[in-house]
Amino acid sequence: EHGVFVDHNDYVWIAGSGRGDDQILKFTSDGEFVMQIGRAGQSGGNTDTQNVNRAADLYVYPPTNELFIADGYGNRRIIVFDADTGEFKRMWGAFGNPPTDPSEDDVLDESNPEHFNLVHGVRVSNDGLVYVSDRRGMRFQVFTVDGEYVTQVMIGRTEPD
Repeated sequence: EHGVFVDHNDYVWIAGSGRGDDQILKFTSDGEFVMQIGRAGQSGGNTDTQNVNRAADLYVYPPTNELFIADGYGNRRIIVFDADTGEFKRMWGAFGNPPTDPSEDDVLDESNPEHFNLVHGVRVSNDGLVYVSDRRGMRFQVFTVDGEYVTQVMIGRTEPD
């Protein structure tokens, strides 16, 4: 298990980052199984609306009761589900663009990558801004809850000599 989150209704959400962990599990605080989003070993990549792929983190935003998932070890996106029904709502990649699967021609631009390079964390602030940490991209990107890009902050980068 990589991501564990207790939401505003005391449900416990678990995401795994091991190979084949293509699901999210929801339990009561007493450990009773409630719901599963996705299925083990079933990820269809960055455009799959039913499964994740080695998700790193999750967060339930109380005003909308939506589950935001940093789906970053196997995919490179934020994906959002209804926290009650598990219904897919929306997803996005870096800069709010549609998430895509990497191709052999994908070249990582270290100064400002076009794609997320390891979506590792997600949180939604009280004012409805979604903060996404891109671990290998060494940055935070900020979005509206609908996935509209707002800004980014680079972290730990050095200027070339």
